[in-house]
Amino acid sequence: MSPAPASTASSNGANGTDVSYVDVAIIGAGPAGCMAADVLSRFTDRGLSVRVFDKRSAKLDNGQADGLNSRTLEIFESLGFIESVEKEGSRMSEINFWNPCPDTGRLVRTAKIPDTIPGLSRFQQTILHQGRVEAHLLQDAATHSKGAILPERSMLPESLEIDESVVDDVDAYPITLTIRHLSDEESNPSGYKGDENGTRSGLFRSSLLSAAEEEALYKKQQEQRVETVKAKYVIGCDGAHSWTRRQLGVNMIGDQTNFVWGVLDMKPLTNFPDIRMRCAIHSANAGSVMVIPQERDLVRLYIQLPIQVVPGERVDKSKVTPEFILETARRVLHPYTLDTDHIDWFTGYHIGQRLTESFGKHNRVFLAGDACHTHSPKAGQGMNTSMQDTWNLCWKLGAVITGVAKRELLQTYSDERQVVAKTLIDFDTKFSKLFSGKPASADDVDDGVDLKEFKDVFATGNLFAAGMSINYTDSIVVGKDGSKGAVRSRPELASKLAVGERFFSAQVVNHASATADQLTTRIPYTGAFRILVFPGDVAKPQLMQRLEKFAAYLDSPESVVSKYTPSNLPRWSIIDPVTIHAAERTSLELYDFPQPSIFHPHNYKRLYVDGPSHHRGDGKAYEAYGISKEEGAVVVVRPDQYIGLITGLEDTDTLDAYFAQFMLPAKDGGFPGSKVPKVLPPDWSKVAKQEIAKTLAVEEVNAI
Repeated sequence: MSPAPASTASSNGANGTDVSYVDVAIIGAGPAGCMAADVLSRFTDRGLSVRVFDKRSAKLDNGQADGLNSRTLEIFESLGFIESVEKEGSRMSEINFWNPCPDTGRLVRTAKIPDTIPGLSRFQQTILHQGRVEAHLLQDAATHSKGAILPERSMLPESLEIDESVVDDVDAYPITLTIRHLSDEESNPSGYKGDENGTRSGLFRSSLLSAAEEEALYKKQQEQRVETVKAKYVIGCDGAHSWTRRQLGVNMIGDQTNFVWGVLDMKPLTNFPDIRMRCAIHSANAGSVMVIPQERDLVRLYIQLPIQVVPGERVDKSKVTPEFILETARRVLHPYTLDTDHIDWFTGYHIGQRLTESFGKHNRVFLAGDACHTHSPKAGQGMNTSMQDTWNLCWKLGAVITGVAKRELLQTYSDERQVVAKTLIDFDTKFSKLFSGKPASADDVDDGVDLKEFKDVFATGNLFAAGMSINYTDSIVVGKDGSKGAVRSRPELASKLAVGERFFSAQVVNHASATADQLTTRIPYTGAFRILVFPGDVAKPQLMQRLEKFAAYLDSPESVVSKYTPSNLPRWSIIDPVTIHAAERTSLELYDFPQPSIFHPHNYKRLYVDGPSHHRGDGKAYEAYGISKEEGAVVVVRPDQYIGLITGLEDTDTLDAYFAQFMLPAKDGGFPGSKVPKVLPPDWSKVAKQEIAKTLAVEEVNAI
């Protein structure tokens, strides 16, 4: 690994502590924090600096979250490592429902449904444990930042102060953090180390602990070094007991049920026939179980425990043992047998649905993931929603910090994601109640759970659970109906796309090579907006003339490409046009197209055709998107793959107005870069290798 610039500049503070400066400080290296690091890594070549602090001393090897929904997998494709995740993970295909027979009470399979709605996405829900997800994100971040973004472990935050007098100064560092450096032993709770059988407990990180109990696990010794960090922005990705949230004084609002569940990751020895299927099992009198097949031949069981919690009181954690959880699962599965020769991990949790009153403060400190919304894990939304929070936030942060966008853009993070979190809480409240309740019988229809209703809620919730139901409302970055921004889309031009929803993929054919590919594969995440130009059948002279006119606009000094691209960055680094025409591919030569904006000389990845391929058939992209081959359309796709605007090729004024709402014209001197002085520690390469090795496998470290 070649030496990389450090993300901090250090000096000696008045109180003797080290003082460092950084653009973005991330508190917590869980899924939300790792996603934030990876998204921001694309801006490090423009000078943006990032530090990731985590109080744990080592990576997460097992347990915690494990479900990746279709939308998250699309994001991983955009980031460029979907193949590795799919190779490692366990793909989900079917959900089976088991319920008591009305006559005998014996468990019977009552229904089967697809786990992922067919045709919804190219990716099926996949199981991969959280530690490996974090590893993939951190490896990608380290690769793109040349080792400059790595989790700094055994780092315990102690104080956070905001200088409110300078929060609107884009060049200021208004946030002061103090961070205590812990020894490995201090930051490695005993419960995490596992017992003599190799079973690790997740109780020390679960909702059964109070915030005070969790803090007490990480001991502090006064002789350890304390560092002062001055930051422009802070992202609190530090979980349900979020230290960052408590420093801001932001409250969590919501309720907790009286249900307690246990979780086992185990190698099952059983005669239950659907043990390698996702199953929702309701017994007549012993509670419920959800079965989730995992990688490495493991199976996760979520087991409803015979423990009731009095409101306002906490669970006696000593009751939540692997043996007790397993015995409870056996009673639910009876008459099927259940044994194991290895339990990898266990935990317990108290179901609660809670949401913060805000997602940050002054658009300088942000909360993400469990720090701002908590719910049960059975719908598989925790890790997905957490990563999608910072996927939404960090392209905006990168654009603002690097001087490309106005600070007003940052407000759209909480505007967009708070609605998503509220929808999640509402869904989980209904879903958890149905899952935890006793099946209705002839004697207690009013009090029991209607199992048909449970299946229907499960099935209809699949769209939400897959992450595909998100529709962001009108704003400065979503030109929907003009109710909040100044721009109104023309949705009739692409009737099967929806402004504010994710841009879904269709197959297209590269004009230069005749190779078929998915359109989203060809527009990976770089931090750039994509202007997808659908000019129609440009073999017709009038349509080619319209395309030529649009190309001339893009090349003009007043176009959005010219206006917002700093002179010292590549021309397509901020706003990137990609053309998909509908003419017969062989009817036009490559250099018949307008240059440079539509087909930039020698860049063959910006011109595609909607037509048949030799080996993969015809993707019919225009039909899939509802675009006329006569009228065409221009679709603006945000860096996070959500549609910001649909308009016509002739509507360049609309395009100008859309970007003017949140972008800053490029400065004459080009990209300003970070104002943080770069100091290169002499052992940076060694430190980087050590830090990566704590999270990644040896072969992954050597690949960086």
